Amino acid sequence: MVSESSIQNEKPRGKAEFLIFALVMMLMLTIAVLLPLFPNDFWPYVRIGQEIVSTGHIPSTEFMTYTRFGEPAVYLYWLPSLIFWGLIKLGGVTLVSIFSALCVGCFYTLLWFCLRELKVGALTSAFVLILTGLVGVNYWATRPQLLTYPLFGLALLAVLRWQHNHDKLIWYLPLSAILWANLHGSFIVLFFLLVPALLFGRGSRKKLLLVTILSLAATCINYYGLNLWMSMFSMVNSQAIQAFSLEWASPTNEGWQANLFYGALLAIPVLTAFIKPKINFLFWVWFIGFGWMALSTVRYGVWFLPVEALLLGMILSPFFIRHLEGKNRFQNLGINRLLGVLLLLFPIALLPGLRASWWQQAPPVYSSTTPVEAVDWLKSNPQLPDSLWSDFTYSTYLTSALPERKLFMTNRFEDFPLKQFDDNKHIANANFDWQSLLDQYGINLLMPSTEYQPDLISAASSSPVWKEVYSDEQTVIFARVNPVITGVSK
Repeated sequence: MVSESSIQNEKPRGKAEFLIFALVMMLMLTIAVLLPLFPNDFWPYVRIGQEIVSTGHIPSTEFMTYTRFGEPAVYLYWLPSLIFWGLIKLGGVTLVSIFSALCVGCFYTLLWFCLRELKVGALTSAFVLILTGLVGVNYWATRPQLLTYPLFGLALLAVLRWQHNHDKLIWYLPLSAILWANLHGSFIVLFFLLVPALLFGRGSRKKLLLVTILSLAATCINYYGLNLWMSMFSMVNSQAIQAFSLEWASPTNEGWQANLFYGALLAIPVLTAFIKPKINFLFWVWFIGFGWMALSTVRYGVWFLPVEALLLGMILSPFFIRHLEGKNRFQNLGINRLLGVLLLLFPIALLPGLRASWWQQAPPVYSSTTPVEAVDWLKSNPQLPDSLWSDFTYSTYLTSALPERKLFMTNRFEDFPLKQFDDNKHIANANFDWQSLLDQYGINLLMPSTEYQPDLISAASSSPVWKEVYSDEQTVIFARVNPVITGVSK
């Protein structure tokens, strides 16, 4: 039986730790830069950032669609919107990829330091980070939440050091809370770390209590003040989000990443029962709390993975120490550092805008749900009528790539009534009332996806009301033969 204290007293051995760390980071950064740019939660925020810059203030009404134009709207993620708009303007998708990879890299670097704070060996740390990293890839899309991952890693490291009576880092948490509250509604997760630490941790509770209070007050330093909390809870409890957003559904064990997730989740209590490590009760409180969150909603899994990594590291560390750690391999410190630097630099060659110059079959820059060619064609044909219905994911790209067109809806679920989501589904599936709904909303252009709306494409092709004006492997565009004058919300 191995205690947490015995792990902490274990001296780091060998000179290959930087090389091991660099290998882990190279794998993480390589995956990050090779991921395509998904439109869902990126382009709408670019458009919001553009609106903020052009008007000089944060919008207070919906402005990206004709169906809800002018209705009250809250833009909690105004700071990421400005950041994304600035990245696109300054360096295009290449700079966006660099920024996203840095967020991922900082997050896993901080998790590495968390594991090393617990004196988990380098090889053990590498193993659990790669394992949880492979599961967590689905959370690496460029979106406001991505910007908060390093803040979570910093908070976790600060609490671990506080447990060991190193209090300096916790005083940065109120500043982190200010930034977090202006980036994303997940700032409440900070207190899911701090409150259990206050109750079950082993550091100075007086200091951590003061930091928690200051951090709580710091979250109110934002554009919306105290209303930020109300808006955040209102968004979480939105019926439209709960009914139609897939990432708010409960996770299912489908695919190899889900297999890894559930396997690691089940392995922790099983290994604990056999090995019987003495781990501070705080970690088990985090495990139960964040584990419950991860099992209740898909999008909360990202906060559970770091806790899972820490527990796996502490449980597996004795085995790795006994059989793998501290072996006399790769002991030339100079060569290790050189190789490590080269590994860290390697992902630069894979950046969008660079990889195509030497990699003939390089992965695409944009995801398959980004209708780049169709949008370019629409831009070159402004004479076509307005009021456009499109595949739901397409609409997120259109918000920024085609701002001159009046759109049916966006993925800002809280801005639209439940009926509009139902109507959108009926149109997409070409249900019995699809044409009457298009008439009611005054839609003059259809932009379905060949993959997701084949029935709608077939129905529009057979209808005398519509004519096909464009098609490619990804998208078909139909224009109404006799356009209506204006679209109206129903």
